[in-house]
Amino acid sequence: MSNSIDGVDDVTFTQVNLLARAWNVSPADAVRKLIEHFQRPDAVTQAASAKGERVAVHALYGGVRIEGEYDPVTQTLTVTTGPAAGDYRTPSGAASAVLQAVNPQVKPNRNGWSFWVVTETGGLLQTLRPS
Repeated sequence: MSNSIDGVDDVTFTQVNLLARAWNVSPADAVRKLIEHFQRPDAVTQAASAKGERVAVHALYGGVRIEGEYDPVTQTLTVTTGPAAGDYRTPSGAASAVLQAVNPQVKPNRNGWSFWVVTETGGLLQTLRPS
């Protein structure tokens, strides 16, 4: 089977097809399964979120690691390190502040749910977003 996915190298294409065959699904379904798996929060982070405990998060932008804490009850985010340190009403507001502080030349519009990473799991903050 020849690589028909634009931007995906042949090795990755072969690995996706191998997973698809192993799981007896299409290559698209194999990728979907992988993404769903890594977007699922782990039990420890879910428990902390359910108890209302703050969850450690971080973002890497412009070679700078920015630390923060997400409050699952209020859905606010506190940036604890870096030039944008402070309290923000939303994860997106915090993400925009980080972008503006680190690189003022870019438009600071960012989806905070996909910008911030849950430090404990490596998953996106999106995994803790209330439905």
